Amino acid sequence: MENKVANIGFDWDFNKTPQVILRLLARNGGSMDKLKLIKMIFLADREHLVRYGRPIVGGQYYTMRLGPVSSEFKDYIYGKKDGFELPFGVDGYTLVAKEPANDDCLSPSDREILDEVYSKFKDYSPVQLVDITHESKAYKANIPSENSRKSILYEDFFEDTDDKNMLELITEEQEIRDL
Repeated sequence: MENKVANIGFDWDFNKTPQVILRLLARNGGSMDKLKLIKMIFLADREHLVRYGRPIVGGQYYTMRLGPVSSEFKDYIYGKKDGFELPFGVDGYTLVAKEPANDDCLSPSDREILDEVYSKFKDYSPVQLVDITHESKAYKANIPSENSRKSILYEDFFEDTDDKNMLELITEEQEIRDL
C-alpha cells in the first residue's frame, strides 16, 4: 500500500472474547481444539474487518510458526491474562465449555461471520487451518524467523481482497481520530 500515514489498530475486546469462544464451542458440540479455535478467530477477524470495518476480537496480531494470531487472544486462551474467569476448561489441547454461550454482547455481524467461518471450516483439522492461514498474504508478508514472531499490520488483512474501499474508510476514520 502506498502513502500510508498511520497504521490502523484495534484494541482486544476482552468483553466479547469469552462469548466468541463459547459461541464457537457451542457450534462444535461444546469443545474444540485450541489451535483450530485460534485459526478460526483469525479467519473471522479478517473477514469481519474486510466486510464491516472492524475485527471481532481484535488485538495485536503476530505471525508465528503456526500462523497469524491475536497476541491477547492467545494469552487469554492459554490462561495468561490475569483477572479473567475462563468460561471453558482445558483438557489437553481441547477447550471445553463450562457454561452456555450468551450472544448479547455480539453484534448481528459478529454472529454472522462467526457462523460463516465455523460452517466453512468446521471439518478442517487444525493442521489444515494452519496451512490455510499460511497461504494468506498477511502471513506471507510477515513470515517470522524460527522461534520468533513478527507483527502484522491490519492493513495486511486486506491483501487477499481486491476491494480496498473498506481499508480506505478505516484509515481515514483512524487518521481523524488520531488528530
